[in-house]
Amino acid sequence: MQYLDTVPPRLPFMVEPQLSPDGKSEWTGSEWVPVGTQAQHVSGAHVYTQQKIVDSVIMGNLTSQTIVQNSPEDLAKAMVLALEQIGFVGNIQSSNPSQQQMASVKNLLKSSDKLASQGVQIQGSTDLKLGNAARLTGRFQAAMEYYERALETFRSERNKSGEADALINIGYVALNQGDLAQAYSDFRNARGMKNEIKEPNGEADVILAMANLALVGNEFGQAQHLFTEALNIKEEYSDENGIAIALIGLGNILETKKDYQAAQLHYRQGLIIKRKQKDLEGEAIILSNLATIAEHLGNPSDAQRLTSQSIAIKREIGDRRGEAYSHVQLASQAKQRGDLVEAERLYTMALKMKRKLSDLRGQSDTLNLLGVFYEEQDRFEEAEQYFTDSLRIMKQLGDRQGEAIALFNIGNTNLYRNKLDAAQDQFERSLRMAKTVNDHEGASDALVQLAAIAEQRQNIPLRQNLLKDAANMLRSNNLPVTGWLLENGF
Repeated sequence: MQYLDTVPPRLPFMVEPQLSPDGKSEWTGSEWVPVGTQAQHVSGAHVYTQQKIVDSVIMGNLTSQTIVQNSPEDLAKAMVLALEQIGFVGNIQSSNPSQQQMASVKNLLKSSDKLASQGVQIQGSTDLKLGNAARLTGRFQAAMEYYERALETFRSERNKSGEADALINIGYVALNQGDLAQAYSDFRNARGMKNEIKEPNGEADVILAMANLALVGNEFGQAQHLFTEALNIKEEYSDENGIAIALIGLGNILETKKDYQAAQLHYRQGLIIKRKQKDLEGEAIILSNLATIAEHLGNPSDAQRLTSQSIAIKREIGDRRGEAYSHVQLASQAKQRGDLVEAERLYTMALKMKRKLSDLRGQSDTLNLLGVFYEEQDRFEEAEQYFTDSLRIMKQLGDRQGEAIALFNIGNTNLYRNKLDAAQDQFERSLRMAKTVNDHEGASDALVQLAAIAEQRQNIPLRQNLLKDAANMLRSNNLPVTGWLLENGF
């Protein structure tokens, strides 16, 4: 952002301005001002100047707004207008920004830091939008500072609604950082405030946040209940964005529960809303979800078509992360067709893209998929290396569920090579980690593999007990017992 100093009034009918000897100032008729300061005159009004916020990444003006007196607070308002123009519009926002959006907000956030350092009192709603931009572009510490400043402002104004909005967003930062207890506390307090001031649609925003928290904690039943509750309220208030978020969340849960037809219906309803809103990013995400559902339903041509549509949109909006994810989908589809050469090429391409973007989580996911790809071809040493690389990243991120998955996969490579001691150790570690994060399905899978090792060692009583434990773990957590366990009477 380029700043203009406050412009003093200039006389309306003045002679040609005189330049100073050094060429840096000009005479207005009353005082010297910097060369290039432009003003327009409106009879009986304050002086107005044009403030343009330019972003070099998208090669153009994000916004051009007439600013009254060009005060610091006016500059802050102009900055918010720029944020809104590139998609940061609400007080509570949980979508993923495109790569283009991430680049576009970088300089705007720097400008906000400069305003704050000058002691400018920025409105709470402005700080919320700045916090959204920081959080959604991965600057969690900066986001927390904006939200806490907004919280302080709203409390000083006794604005309960704004205070609750700030708490919701603070809770989202805690959730992003893995502090589930803090997130729950913030969301609970925010819900109490929204309920106290009788703001049902705002309370539904909190319910959506709590649903996402339950989803992260693998509490699928609770998440489904909360998404449904929020959906009913959002439909009552015709809040299309909230409706779409709830529908997609329910689709995610139904997909996890392998109820693919119901998941497909929810995604399609969300897609209609996103297209109506002209939300290209949201449309691309749902198309990717629908492609996955099509794969599960045995419709490979539909899956490939939907993935290609999603990629086209992601390229249009500059979403490189999303494009890399779609390459993983295409690789999976190629593998299902039996085109292993193309699948390997696409997986490798996706991994390179994620490394270039410094997307650690995306790298880990792709490394796991490459490991599975090589494992299926009995290339166990290569598979183990990819799983080990994924494990290293999951430890770096502090993702215990990701660690459990990587350990499980490493255990499989050792089991297939009859390295039973190493495999048992890895499955037991995977089991412990899966239990700590309530990944009941992952824990059940680890028990099944431990049963396979017991069978190899001809310890049949232990095998039976482990398989019973695996099936009971699923049933006690309302998860279906399917596949091998079901077929063998467990």
